Amino acid sequence: MGHTMKWGTLPPKRPCLWLSQLLVLTGLFHFCSGITPKSVTKRVKETVMLSCDYNTSTEELTSLRIYWQKDSKMVLAILLGKVQVWPEYENRTITDMNDNPRIVILALRLSDSGTYTCVIQKPDLKGTYKLEHLTSVRLMIRADFPVPTINDLGNPSPNIRRVICSTSGGFPRPHLYWLENGEELNATNTTLSQDPETKLYMISSELDFNMTSNHSFLCLVKYGDLTVSQTFYWQECK
Repeated sequence: MGHTMKWGTLPPKRPCLWLSQLLVLTGLFHFCSGITPKSVTKRVKETVMLSCDYNTSTEELTSLRIYWQKDSKMVLAILLGKVQVWPEYENRTITDMNDNPRIVILALRLSDSGTYTCVIQKPDLKGTYKLEHLTSVRLMIRADFPVPTINDLGNPSPNIRRVICSTSGGFPRPHLYWLENGEELNATNTTLSQDPETKLYMISSELDFNMTSNHSFLCLVKYGDLTVSQTFYWQECK
């Protein structure tokens, strides 16, 4: 976690330890109850809204403590109406505090995948905060590769044509194949790179072929259980 809370409403002594105990309590609750979180699937750069599934009033909100965590890390906390967002979610996470507390995460990243848990604490008549509500949702982030593009690179030598097939912005690690009539061909040069920040991949591959006959080439990109492809046709000039 590595970040302490800043408000005086938290216990003044060892707030990090207190917050750790809250996260452990949340994990034990799900482990013991056998609850399976509902799932939401989004794509990279999209927006997701996660709900606490807790109906409340504007008046009650001012007395609640609301915490959002992803797996074992804090995302956001709302104490007495004041909001603190943890660094990984700053400038892209907002709250919707109407009758059902929600958070909205913008510009989703692959690293946002995980189980998000909303913990709500409410004071009793003595002013002691106790667990009032807890719910979780499993967020899965997809990064689909777009259909590859095939471009002509000209003639590296007489009667030989070179084309390049490329696609980018997907995950997981892709593999690219050139096929003709169902048989795999030998590529001239294949390049794979990964963005160190987004973790998304880019792949490209070049293919040389004889211009003196007709061809139908399939550029096939596999990533995980999914595939995308593009076909290139060449007709001999007579």
